[in-house]
Amino acid sequence: MPRIVCAPIPAVLLLLLSMCCPALLAQDADPQAVILQYHHISSTTPRSTSVTVEEFRLHMDYLRDNGFTVLPLESIVKALQQRMPLPEKAIAITFDDAYISVYTAAFPLLKQRGWPFTVFVPSGLVGTNPRLYVSWDQLREMGAAGATLANHSVTHGYFLGRIAGEDDTAWLARIEQEIIESEKQILQETGQSHKLHAYPFGEYNPAIEALVVRMGYVGLAQHSGPVNAASSFTALPRFPFSGVYAPLTSFVPKASSLPFNVRIAEPASPITDEQSPTAVLDFDGRYRLDALTCFNNDKTMETALLDAGEQRYRISTPVQNKGRRFRYNCTAPGRDGRFYWFSVPWINPAIPDG
Repeated sequence: MPRIVCAPIPAVLLLLLSMCCPALLAQDADPQAVILQYHHISSTTPRSTSVTVEEFRLHMDYLRDNGFTVLPLESIVKALQQRMPLPEKAIAITFDDAYISVYTAAFPLLKQRGWPFTVFVPSGLVGTNPRLYVSWDQLREMGAAGATLANHSVTHGYFLGRIAGEDDTAWLARIEQEIIESEKQILQETGQSHKLHAYPFGEYNPAIEALVVRMGYVGLAQHSGPVNAASSFTALPRFPFSGVYAPLTSFVPKASSLPFNVRIAEPASPITDEQSPTAVLDFDGRYRLDALTCFNNDKTMETALLDAGEQRYRISTPVQNKGRRFRYNCTAPGRDGRFYWFSVPWINPAIPDG
């Protein structure tokens, strides 16, 4: 019978931290963390999904030199769900798609530093192309060194896509089977099962979120932002790094960001058929909302206060978003030169990817 490998129990980890490093524990009432997301660690793969080896090393050096604590993703998730304290600058490192450069470039550096990380594995692609994807042996080696190996479906297809003639029931059943089969294969091959699922391409909708809840999984998306106890555990944000967002100047403010307590009041779904949809946000907390600034494609958005008591804001933009996936990022000044950060994700399934 394969052994199920779980991340360290948060209570034990935090007890040790409180005994030896009390200054590391967060001062805020709620636990908080940042989840980093990478794909390729290479200069020969598409820039849009890659950071170079040197850029990755600079990211990791910054964490090492600036008081960050790298923790297993599962420990962070459990601490947030249970509202247990976390270190002041808690970080989880994740990689999507199990590309070979994670094993050849990222793994040696992380292993040398003794840092945990998570690989979201599309199980049906493992070992299919040794120049692109890792093998099961390589995944087992990373797992033995402390890596979490988690669910990224079997085929890495578009969850929002439909097969001809497929109704809602059949569509959801197919997605459920993708998640079940991937978890089963990862368990059989590596002994690990964590019920953490990263949506392929970061795409989801309310029906998929409800499915994830029913299956007992935590869902992870790809829109940016830190996480706290108020975050949605069916679509936890992660900061993606690649292309123009790979330099250290982009990495530093994101790694140091603080989470808003905020709810998307409108709309109820990230799915849209508009190029400039409007969102309404309800903030719950004491923030510098007089300095609230939201961006779409690096363009400043319009923010309108709808209800001062409820701290309700409408954000809108004249920018015509022509891509399949886009996001609105909102920030406000926080302590120690850091910024609060929240992202509103959008997906327009009618637009082809690429």
